[in-house]
Amino acid sequence: MRRPLFMACLCLVIVLAIGRILTGADTGDAGVLPPDGSPVRITGRIDTRTSETIILKSISIIQNDLKYSYSGKLQCELTNTQEVQSLRLGQHIVLEGFFSHFDAATNHGEFDVRAYSAGKGIGGRVRKAQVLAAEEDYSFLREKLFAFRRRLHDRLAKVFPEKEASVMQTLLLGEKEELDAEVKALYQRNGIAHILSISGLHITLLGMGCYRLLKRLGAPVRVAAAGGAMTLLLYGMMVGMSVSASRAIGMYLLQMLGIFVGRTYDMLTGVGLLAALLVLQQSERLGDVSFLMSFGAVLGICLLTPVFAGDGREDNVGVETASGVVAGLLTVTDILGDSAYERNKYREGWRKVVYERLWRMVSALKSGFAASAGVILFTLPIQLWFFYEIPVYSVLLNLLVLPFMSVVMAGGILSLIPGLGIAGTVDCLILWWYEWICERFGELPGAVWCVGRPAKWQMIVYYSGLFVLIIGRNYAEKWKRQRLYAAYVAENNHGDGHRAERERQRRETRGVDDSGRGRKRESNRKKMQHSDRYSEICTTRWRHVLANFWYTWQGVMTYRSGVMCRIVAAMILVLIVGLLTGNFDRGSRVTFLDVGQGDGIVVETGQGAYLFDCGSTSRRKIGEYVLKPYLKSRGIQSLRGVFVSHPDEDHMNGILELLENGGEWGITVEQMFLPAITEAERREAFEKLLVAAEYAGVPVSYIKCGDEIRDSRLRLRCLHPEENTTLADANAYSECFYVEVFAKAVKWGAAEEMEASGEGGRAASEVYGENGSFAVGVTGEKTGHGDTGERKNFGVGAGKLSILLTGDVEGEGEQQLTQELQTLKTLQEAKTLRAAQESQALQNARKLQEPREQQELWESRRQGGFKVDILKVAHHGSGYSTSSEFLAAAGPAAAIISCGRNNSYGHPHAATLQRLEDAKVPWYLTTDYGALTVTVDSHGNRLQGYLRRK
Repeated sequence: MRRPLFMACLCLVIVLAIGRILTGADTGDAGVLPPDGSPVRITGRIDTRTSETIILKSISIIQNDLKYSYSGKLQCELTNTQEVQSLRLGQHIVLEGFFSHFDAATNHGEFDVRAYSAGKGIGGRVRKAQVLAAEEDYSFLREKLFAFRRRLHDRLAKVFPEKEASVMQTLLLGEKEELDAEVKALYQRNGIAHILSISGLHITLLGMGCYRLLKRLGAPVRVAAAGGAMTLLLYGMMVGMSVSASRAIGMYLLQMLGIFVGRTYDMLTGVGLLAALLVLQQSERLGDVSFLMSFGAVLGICLLTPVFAGDGREDNVGVETASGVVAGLLTVTDILGDSAYERNKYREGWRKVVYERLWRMVSALKSGFAASAGVILFTLPIQLWFFYEIPVYSVLLNLLVLPFMSVVMAGGILSLIPGLGIAGTVDCLILWWYEWICERFGELPGAVWCVGRPAKWQMIVYYSGLFVLIIGRNYAEKWKRQRLYAAYVAENNHGDGHRAERERQRRETRGVDDSGRGRKRESNRKKMQHSDRYSEICTTRWRHVLANFWYTWQGVMTYRSGVMCRIVAAMILVLIVGLLTGNFDRGSRVTFLDVGQGDGIVVETGQGAYLFDCGSTSRRKIGEYVLKPYLKSRGIQSLRGVFVSHPDEDHMNGILELLENGGEWGITVEQMFLPAITEAERREAFEKLLVAAEYAGVPVSYIKCGDEIRDSRLRLRCLHPEENTTLADANAYSECFYVEVFAKAVKWGAAEEMEASGEGGRAASEVYGENGSFAVGVTGEKTGHGDTGERKNFGVGAGKLSILLTGDVEGEGEQQLTQELQTLKTLQEAKTLRAAQESQALQNARKLQEPREQQELWESRRQGGFKVDILKVAHHGSGYSTSSEFLAAAGPAAAIISCGRNNSYGHPHAATLQRLEDAKVPWYLTTDYGALTVTVDSHGNRLQGYLRRK
């Protein structure tokens, strides 16, 4: 594969990507932007506009009498929406408002609006903007194209029903904002959302259509090429030049440039050059899913489709689908073989027509399957990194959907012409069929395979394996050509005695490709010729037999080598896909999600996952935007238990979303646990949850103090409330749990015997991991990288993590919980007294090596017996909870507080933080670190924050 320009562009993109990862770049010039909420005055040129917002470029920011330039774009939300209609594209305006950054992701798997906007070149937004002045000059051409686009938009809305109109507006005009949400979700779940992108199919119909029309009208080739290029440039300006549109139009322009200069067009070189140019223009595109999927699809076509098609020709490709998917053009001999072709090529009449039609159908099916498989395999890591799951039947579904896209496009274009709106009827039927077939495929077993987000090393190994396949195929093709050339030279060096016979054979086999059956027939022909030669030279029978054996063996070895190559390729492919989709992070971990003003805790063990509360009053749709992405990114499709501490919205509205939409999301709930309050209060307080659980078929249980739940790596004990409690305040009867999470599976029978008898203190320590050091450190990571946070050492177990979950308990409920903790401490002291005496010598030796303050802290916790590694502070750090008596009874090693940024309640209260400081308990806020995750392993537990501390 001698393509120096492509390799140079590829190396450039890889270097920029590595530099971006190492430097942790976010949004380019984000550092020069004002802080959130600051009033600003901005001047700039209008780039695009919608009904309510405008996008400015060429920006100057005026703040505190300082004026400076910003190279990116800003989104401005005007208070007067009617004022937007009077503005023109390209117009210079002056406006003022309040600047704010886009929201960044604070949880694993959460959609990062800031990174997505940065990929589009938009660094922030101006809220409540008011236009102060506007120049009269504007871009005449762009404004006319925008007005023409609005007329086309209105025409489609008039011709099609509302849902189908939104699909056609997206497909023809690139207006994804108005796409029906149900249709978008349906297409995404089934892996056909790429058909809505402006890409290769548009270029085929518009650019190549204009080019061929001008040629038929007698225009010179260069004039026709220029006309097609101009048409596409105007179309791209009208629809907004998205990444996929820029890539497709750029590739067409390069192809037309080749016609002008008399050079052949190479698709791989073209896509590499365009990728390098787009990345150099804006490096944030390297993290944009549209950029990665668009260029990854074309690379998959160019590199992998020939591997699956087996035609041995890289350059024989053409645009086939709306996402720029290119299908290799295969021949009849690749599909039906030489023998079938020889038997049918001389047939006449209807039999010949039927055979040719059948050949075209099978050829298109094979090429489409090869192209679809190539695209899916090459973009599989990108798909999993951003969407965490695989539509299993997408290859087959694309084969049923893509052939009709040309009809949909043609019908949509014709329906734009006045008087031809009837053409949209066909499009409606096809779009209805698309929805129907997507729903049927979605009902098939295993339609969606939730894998989770792979690690970076898995992606590197996967792409390395793919390139081994590609390079191996190239070497195999080179070796095959060398062997054929050697055989040809050897045959022609025997003289001219059989030249006439060879000429006759060539005439009979003219037009036949060198497929597997063709090679077999050619080998048989050579065997007969050489057998005749050996018979003429030496008439002995045994030489004739040797000749037959030699060429038969040669044919067998040729066939065997091809089969072995395919077997090895299949094994490599299965291996790298298995490595990519394998979940190698099955360890135990506890994650305190950043849900804003609310709570959400996910406990994962090797046996399953458990959810403790999920809700928020400061963030909308917390289940869809935080809980669902997190579970998907971790590859979790089922929750063994969901616990709702009390019926406040900030603890349960996310769970309500999960129960209502779990079937659509592909996440099941096996059991839901509610506090065992009186039956009358249950029905009143949890009415919505009970109705949703009944509709979803989720069994509901009521848990009380003393109940336990276990699996091989988890033991959960309910500490509050008592059964049929009469506490009137919902916060007071919140569920409270003492949860022990183990790094390795525990045999509970043996563990309980040792714990009860108190024998073998060291053995009990090995089972429960109660000795050792616990390194608590919040890492400075934005996207899961780095380890730069502060660290502190605590006397807590390695191999086991104990957490105390307290909901919003306060007042009388906290007093009851404190009494329960003190009771547990007393029982634990009695059980461990003998073990403590036997290990006194070890503890004395430990004191000699530790600072005095650490000795006192360890001694207090050792004497307590009942240990809490992590305390989830009750009621988001309210001043009415987490009393000094409670902290003395719990004795936590660290505390985590979940609350909203700039919340109106003032959480966490200064009094609560002071009590934590007095108890020498370090505390960590989700407002500072985002989601906080504690991983549990036998070397020590580690606390990680998703965000850098500011």
